[in-house]
Amino acid sequence: MDLLTGSDADIEIEEAPPGKILIVEDSPFFMHVLRRRIGQELGVPIIEAETLAQAALIIEEEGSNLFLCLIDLVLPDAPNGEIVDYVTGKGLAAVVFTGAFSEEMREHVLSSAIIDYVTKDSLASLDYLVAIVRRLCRNAHQKAIVVDDSRTARAYIGDLLRLYRFNVIEAVDGEEALALLAANPDIRLMVTDYYMPRIDGFELIKRVRQTHSRSALAIIGVSTGGSAPLSARFIKYGANDFINKPFLREEFFCRIAQNMDTLDYIAALARSAQIDPLTGLPNRRYLFDVASRALAATLRVGGHPVVAMIDADHFKEINDRFGHDVGDQVLEALARVMDDHVQRKSDVLARFGGEEFCVFVSDMSPEQAFTFFDGLRAAVAQSPLSVPGLDDLSLTISIGVSTCAAPDLRTMIHSADRLLYDAKAAGRDCTVVEGLGERTQSCRQSSGKDEDA
Repeated sequence: MDLLTGSDADIEIEEAPPGKILIVEDSPFFMHVLRRRIGQELGVPIIEAETLAQAALIIEEEGSNLFLCLIDLVLPDAPNGEIVDYVTGKGLAAVVFTGAFSEEMREHVLSSAIIDYVTKDSLASLDYLVAIVRRLCRNAHQKAIVVDDSRTARAYIGDLLRLYRFNVIEAVDGEEALALLAANPDIRLMVTDYYMPRIDGFELIKRVRQTHSRSALAIIGVSTGGSAPLSARFIKYGANDFINKPFLREEFFCRIAQNMDTLDYIAALARSAQIDPLTGLPNRRYLFDVASRALAATLRVGGHPVVAMIDADHFKEINDRFGHDVGDQVLEALARVMDDHVQRKSDVLARFGGEEFCVFVSDMSPEQAFTFFDGLRAAVAQSPLSVPGLDDLSLTISIGVSTCAAPDLRTMIHSADRLLYDAKAAGRDCTVVEGLGERTQSCRQSSGKDEDA
């Protein structure tokens, strides 16, 4: 089961780097701090070196496995920053950190293909370095588009974004940009010029904002000799930011980072509002938001939507006997088993409340629904629950499945809930499916009609 697209909550914020990070630092203390903050806090695989010679051996051995290099400017065998030329000469992305800052040092570092530099003078500087690494890791999973009719300007900005680890797409004008956005709905950053033929930057932004919100796609306008009114118009038409050309590389990267961090923060907030904190599954709010739209889409094309209500059998007895902490662990384990079973991208599995869960399936016949959900019932019954200290604890579920299409989700949920009651009354550990006027039932055991504890 995957989240459907369509809202900020659906954006996965991935920050696992597609490779290792080489840290070249001769200070044991600073290396320890970086190992803890970057290796442990961010979960990034780290390789360590203390000298240029050690780093060279690692680079020759690891090669393309290195995602990023964090390099000290002054090393025992490279006191004048020689490692900068070596690392960039190998085509590797790098961030420099140094104990001393000067304009001469800054000019030297930024004249090479270094992403950024950080001075080792305060805790804030270390936080900034960690933020850079996190941002670069996230960028590696993001697409950006550059729109400019000037080949030179487009290539320059595209190269900067690639250096910042984005997957970059280029467009020669607004019309091509619109087509590329339609073909790549996962683009999260657009950098666009103003002066372009056919569709200028303002018109492009207006059209893009019809389908992409400010919180889903960051747009940064750029223009040569841009005045204050030009900047204001860009923002009013829907841009998130504006930069005058020519610009400093440092400013460009800072603006990019701030805008992408804002998008990630909004997505994280939206996601937290729609995810059940105990099980990690979507919650009822997400179910009604996404599944209602999916139901409408299914009905428009004549599909066969299915809604199932699922309840853990005798769950109150587990809480009463072992306590609510164990009950929570049982629900977490149950959620994992069900999530493994509900795999289609178009399906939505959500915690409905308490020990109840709901599944929306976009298109499935009654016969297929019975096979699928009775398989889920069997999988839960046969899976030992991973609860510490209670290896022999098992659980069963009862399922009511509605396959009769209704114009709204609530109606189908209400129908599935009635069928769930029938499954409970038939003895629990039971699947009841209704569709096209027929009811199919499968129960592993029957003890007459009774009510769940």
